[in-house]
Amino acid sequence: MLVRPGIFAGQKLPILCRSTAIRYNSTTPSAPQKMRSVLSSIHTIPNMLTISRIAAAPLIGHYIMTNNLVPALGLFSYSCLTDFLDGYVARKYNMRSVAGTVLDPMADKILMLVTTVSLACPGGPQVIPIPLASLIIGRDVLLALSAIYYRIASLQHTYGKATWKCFWDVFRYPSAEVRPTKISKWNTFLQMIYLGWAVATMIFQTRGENEEDEPERTNIYQRAFGWLGYVVGCTTVLSGASYVFSKNAVKYLKKVR
Repeated sequence: MLVRPGIFAGQKLPILCRSTAIRYNSTTPSAPQKMRSVLSSIHTIPNMLTISRIAAAPLIGHYIMTNNLVPALGLFSYSCLTDFLDGYVARKYNMRSVAGTVLDPMADKILMLVTTVSLACPGGPQVIPIPLASLIIGRDVLLALSAIYYRIASLQHTYGKATWKCFWDVFRYPSAEVRPTKISKWNTFLQMIYLGWAVATMIFQTRGENEEDEPERTNIYQRAFGWLGYVVGCTTVLSGASYVFSKNAVKYLKKVR
């Protein structure tokens, strides 16, 4: 009787077939592997938006210092929009990453620092009071120092070492995840409105110098801008304190295998 070639139930695979199957399975990424790849990758749409925000910050400072206020406001508006857009895309399409938890707050701090300094320094327009600018800058500097501390501590906790190479290689050695507090999110939002308002006010003042009712409107804008500055000062202090007293602001990660 002629028997067709094939594999019957209970019959073992030939060695070649078994080895091929093993190789095939080993090259097919599992769901946890895919998730780890996304978590440690920098090449995601939210991270690219965040990096573009970092790149735009020096240009914003340059345009403010050289009195090119329209492109400064345009880039600042773009940076504010992408700050909310990158988080939405990351949540909506499951593109959250450890790199994003590091890059996003870094981009916010760079944007706030550059814009605040350029609006408050003596060589610039000086529309932001020095005490408020010092408060904003001081808070971000303290948070940056605390981030360095937590990075070193989390590396020691997770990997048992905190070398110079490991410290900067956040993609191969992710060790901590920063979780912004609610008051910190509100503070960033209010700071963006405050700084954007400052640039927009300078544009309106430049274009409305010849209008008769301009002094009266300027007084109203300046008073409202001053009150908003007090609010921003309060939220800046509260947001800094929230990171100190919150137990969920920083989470140590498990070792990546």
